[in-house]
Amino acid sequence: MSRRALIACLLLVLPYAYVAWYWASLLLFCHECRISGDMIFYTLVLLFATPIVLIAVGGTAFFSAKRGVEDSLARQDYTGAGVSGGCAVLGLKALVAGGVLLAAFLFYWLDAPEPGRDRLGRICEESANGSRIHCRPDPSRSKKPWSLD
Repeated sequence: MSRRALIACLLLVLPYAYVAWYWASLLLFCHECRISGDMIFYTLVLLFATPIVLIAVGGTAFFSAKRGVEDSLARQDYTGAGVSGGCAVLGLKALVAGGVLLAAFLFYWLDAPEPGRDRLGRICEESANGSRIHCRPDPSRSKKPWSLD
């Protein structure tokens, strides 16, 4: 991996190291035992940014290691090619994991319920004057054995 790519990946991972250090110091050496709302917010932001960071770091590692394998094979350095190949496999695993995690996040955020239902599948009806929405379970989706036809 080139020096620039390594620095870029380390800069992407640095906030995660800080938050992990903060939570570890809070849990292990708790003197005041106060959790700030800012750190909870930063932790949640980093949690939702994880797929993008995995894709960036995994893609960088994969393509850099792939180039290292090609260079090592051209010089007939099979040990270097094996090491670079192992790094390429790890980068590809991080890339795929980040892609799957990003797809799951997007599916959850962009999922739209059927018209007239809420996200839990309940039937929702508006009152006559439109001031209140009442949701009730759908009897056709009941899992009770005595209500099966």
